[in-house]
Amino acid sequence: MKYWDPVPDNPCPPGMAIRVDTPHHLTLLLFIRDAWHIAGDADVPRLEPLPEAGISQLPDSATPAEWEARWHRAWARLWDWYSVEEPDPTVHPSPARLRSVWQPGHGLDPLVPPFWQADYGWDGIDTGAYNAWVMVSRPHADTHPGRNAAELPEPQSLPALIAAWENGLDTVIVLPCQGYFARRITARHLAVSAATRNEPAAYSRALRTAAGDR
Repeated sequence: MKYWDPVPDNPCPPGMAIRVDTPHHLTLLLFIRDAWHIAGDADVPRLEPLPEAGISQLPDSATPAEWEARWHRAWARLWDWYSVEEPDPTVHPSPARLRSVWQPGHGLDPLVPPFWQADYGWDGIDTGAYNAWVMVSRPHADTHPGRNAAELPEPQSLPALIAAWENGLDTVIVLPCQGYFARRITARHLAVSAATRNEPAAYSRALRTAAGDR
């Protein structure tokens, strides 16, 4: 998770800051879906890069149909979490609260997203393969050697970004998916594919959607 702050000489409104996030609670479920070959009917773009499953395999502690149902419920909860009341940014979760959130079946907590591991642990997941995929799927624009802040995608689509921010956007969720993908999750959250964010015209198009434009 990181914040993109305006760079010098950019005509950004005072106080403007956009969080750009590729959250693990989402990427883990994307990895599980691909590695276990389940939930093929989910409305998820094709991953890019495709992960190597390693020794990941569907656990035999439940039927494939039950694991698929669990995945669908978990995926829906992840997105529902973004609609939970915005927490006070000055409040941080205590150790006791974190332990409570990690109990199976815990309700949505505004400070801590729901994690698959809290309910099902790491059973059937090759953590080495998952971590390797997370590293190679990090947005190219953020890791390219020699790039400075002005060369990141956000300044390249600045007019559309400002309009989206003025319309309430403060977080861009980047998914390691191919092709154009943009979905407004809440007034504050926009999900895009990494391919969309890395192409200025496509990113501006997605941000215009967030700004309420066609």
